Amino acid sequence: MATFNPTEFLGWFKKAGGWYNEKYLGLKPFDGMGYGAVALESIPEDTPLFHIPDSLILSPFTSDLSQKLTPEEWERLDHGWCKLILVMMWESERGPESKWSGYLSNMPREFDTPMMWDEDERKDLKGTDIEDRIGKEEAEKEYTEYLLPVIKAHPELFPSSSPHHTLSSFHLQGSRILSRSFTVPSSRFTNLSKDQDDDESHFSDDDDEDQIAVMIPFADMLNAAFERDNANLYTDEEVAPGAANGGAPGDEKEFTMKATKSIEKDEQIYNTYASPPNSELLRKYGHVDILPLPSDLLELLTEEEVGGWGYGNPGDEVLIDGEMVLQCVRKGEDDEKWEKAMKKRIDWWLDEGQEDMFPLSLSSEIDDSLIAFIRLLLYDQEWLRAKKKGKLPTTAMDNDVAGVIVRAVESRLSRYDGDIQSDLDVIRSLPIDHIPRPTSSTALPSDIPDEAKQVNTTALRKCYAAIVRLGEKRILNLALRSARAQINRKRKAED
Repeated sequence: MATFNPTEFLGWFKKAGGWYNEKYLGLKPFDGMGYGAVALESIPEDTPLFHIPDSLILSPFTSDLSQKLTPEEWERLDHGWCKLILVMMWESERGPESKWSGYLSNMPREFDTPMMWDEDERKDLKGTDIEDRIGKEEAEKEYTEYLLPVIKAHPELFPSSSPHHTLSSFHLQGSRILSRSFTVPSSRFTNLSKDQDDDESHFSDDDDEDQIAVMIPFADMLNAAFERDNANLYTDEEVAPGAANGGAPGDEKEFTMKATKSIEKDEQIYNTYASPPNSELLRKYGHVDILPLPSDLLELLTEEEVGGWGYGNPGDEVLIDGEMVLQCVRKGEDDEKWEKAMKKRIDWWLDEGQEDMFPLSLSSEIDDSLIAFIRLLLYDQEWLRAKKKGKLPTTAMDNDVAGVIVRAVESRLSRYDGDIQSDLDVIRSLPIDHIPRPTSSTALPSDIPDEAKQVNTTALRKCYAAIVRLGEKRILNLALRSARAQINRKRKAED
């Protein structure tokens, strides 16, 4: 397995038009995390760390591939990540001739996400939020229907003997996008060819604008960890040449990574991400976060749920599907009139910009949007008021609402095989004190100890799946207790 070469990568980055702060920033391997960014000196807050011009971003708009295909072929690829994946395949095929050669040659070549697990290993994810989101079969169908016809039609671009546009390569590039891409407004690139009459940025953060996935070199080198972020990627920052940034260019629109707080020497530099639950970390990156749970969260759990293993991801959550909520509201109604009435209410809810997936977290409080959604479905009065005034229903929890939550949570819990104790048994089965991340293919040099190598891959995957299941079951049990407590309080009051 090839190793990540920081000298090669940094040399390519500078030559290709990027800039990084050589005084403050370096790259080094971190135990269990692969390579990441490190502070070479104490970094003051707001210090620019590196800049990436738009022209160095790898995207369907910056690559020349579209000019090699007919307009009809290019348009047919406008499906999901097809354009970006094919661009990455072609640029990889070009080797040193590609503008992004030093970037692509140093990207991960192996992934341990569930997409790469075998069928038996994926069964361990039954019941979790990941189960229906792996999409391996759908992805392979996408390759066959959209990419393969273009690949076969252009052997001059995609030689049949090359490994860079096979199904395996498709999964590799898709995994790179899933784990390392950023989303930006499409207008950022569609406007590149237009003359700009003023100095204002054409970047828009309008949530309604189409967003596209792109690869931003260097920005994807920074690791992330729960509540450890100390840097953030900004768009179109202008920095005066010759300032404390070490002479970074100041006349281009570009992405800039800046320190968001003071960073001590030898401290790792972490990018700002949301704090995703373990289900998302495993699906996208192939690992889970395992941290000591704060005492206030442990106090919410029973002794059985903690099970002597007071670890997990404080950012864990479980999603309750709106369709599941609807079925729990149904109360036996099966007629078409009821179905149409509910559809009107749900359509109104979505038109108001609300989601139909509701997160539960390690909290004794039930998500307000879930309560409001249930009330919208349950009560005609709430629906009439919402429709008339354009306001969401109230978030008051009563017995009927609590009853729906109980039924929904019980239904969600029924999807798992096994109980909490069986999950804890799997977690404790690993013969090490610390559960590692899998071997990163932004690979560590062979002389760097990697504790992930001490653990059988299948055993590690089973452990990760058990950690996801345990975190979700803890949350669902807590929500169940909260909803039942509401019902019990009402009964006591009536007595």
